[in-house]
Amino acid sequence: DSSLPPEGYRIKIHPQQMVISASDKGGFTHAVQTLRQWVSGSAGSITFACASVTDYPRTQWRCFLLDSGRQFQKITTIRKYIDMASLLKMNYFHWHLTEGLGWRIEIKQYPHLTRTGGSVGQGEEQQGFYTQEEIRDIIEYARQRNITIVPEIDMPGHAEAALSAYPELGCFGLPQSGFTQNIFCAGKDGTLRFLKNVLDEVCALFPSPYIHLGGDEAPKGNWDQCPDCRKRITTEGLKDSHDLQLWFSAQMANYLKSKGRKAIFWGDVAYHDGY
Repeated sequence: DSSLPPEGYRIKIHPQQMVISASDKGGFTHAVQTLRQWVSGSAGSITFACASVTDYPRTQWRCFLLDSGRQFQKITTIRKYIDMASLLKMNYFHWHLTEGLGWRIEIKQYPHLTRTGGSVGQGEEQQGFYTQEEIRDIIEYARQRNITIVPEIDMPGHAEAALSAYPELGCFGLPQSGFTQNIFCAGKDGTLRFLKNVLDEVCALFPSPYIHLGGDEAPKGNWDQCPDCRKRITTEGLKDSHDLQLWFSAQMANYLKSKGRKAIFWGDVAYHDGY
């Protein structure tokens, strides 16, 4: 029914029949979830009240976030969250996949990101990563429930797990874990090339038009001392290390744009918050 808004649906229940109409597949998914919430009775005796319902979302984005970087979740747990989100008619899943305490997404070009970075956390629940095949299965599972997964690959901060695997990507080549001053070096061309290669595989996995690049809580202490970062600031005519993060973020966003994707950042990228 094209007269209904996107993801909208109408349910009409009469004594003899039930009619469901929707504007798209998402609307039909939401209609089924409404019926699941509405049904009464027990097995063998399921009933619905006679009624007419017209429903559609007030907001385009209805999103939940799951942080798998700080704490690894089993595939069965993630599916359970997706089921619950679908029941609540959410349509986006913001999946936080990289963190100082764990790198969770397999990147085939850089296997040590998961071999080493997937187990830098101290707790048993912080050990693990997802293969690309497992991620594809989760993406499809969510798609069938009208949920788009937006992956978050954090940069330049929250990078300690990655830097434990590839220390040369930081300013001073120091492997770290937890929350430290050690972030991706914005002055090294090799680090930028590495991150773009990572985004190539992320884009190949996730059909989402949006990719979240984090950007929050990026301490600039190392950047202020790093000769490569200081050189970048001078070469690009930047004012300071905060300006350098704006430049760095623009490089990554423009790269995603060249691949037909849009970047999302936390507000720290645009607002000077002390980091």
